[in-house]
Amino acid sequence: MMICKNIIHRTSILLILGSLFLFICLLGCKNPFKTRKSPPPIITEGTWDTPFRPEIVIQNLLYAYNEKIIGNFILCLSDSFGFSASEDSIDAVNQGRPELFANWDKSTEVSVTTNIFTTFRQNVDSISYVLSFDPTPPVPDDIGATVAVLSRDYLLFISKAIPPETTWVKGTATFHMRQTSLNWWSIYFWSDIPDISGGYDWGDFKAGFRQ
Repeated sequence: MMICKNIIHRTSILLILGSLFLFICLLGCKNPFKTRKSPPPIITEGTWDTPFRPEIVIQNLLYAYNEKIIGNFILCLSDSFGFSASEDSIDAVNQGRPELFANWDKSTEVSVTTNIFTTFRQNVDSISYVLSFDPTPPVPDDIGATVAVLSRDYLLFISKAIPPETTWVKGTATFHMRQTSLNWWSIYFWSDIPDISGGYDWGDFKAGFRQ
């Protein structure tokens, strides 16, 4: 009988100590029964779709330009991006400004486009533009497994309020793309030619914002 009492007494002490230990642990938690919140979803500004096809890259670029969202525009470009406007480059050399189109890489493109977006955003009451692509490409799209070449005729309509003035920027942009490890497509080379020889094209427009 004495042995049974000792066992019961010892068991009671262990249960009490165990309860105290559990209580102390619970006090250390802010709310042990509260479920952990999920991380907030990633919010993409403006209009942007995952570029699983080359055509989507052009669509994203169009929306980024018209919505003037530089982050979405950058997502269209490869790290090894380069831009060329051969006719404009020749004109720049003849005018004594060979540096205007020289070494046009991704950092240059981002800087120029940022200047464009900022200028038009800050002067929305006096200047504006609308970019559009002809839905019918001048040549068939050349899309392979991991590389693609897509050309689009474009029209960039620029309007100024003071003094009233409108400018039509017309030409053909050719986008060379490749697929990344995420199966996303991006532009690694962009070439531009005017609608007519000597005409004002996208390259001329962008060069005006290169600093």
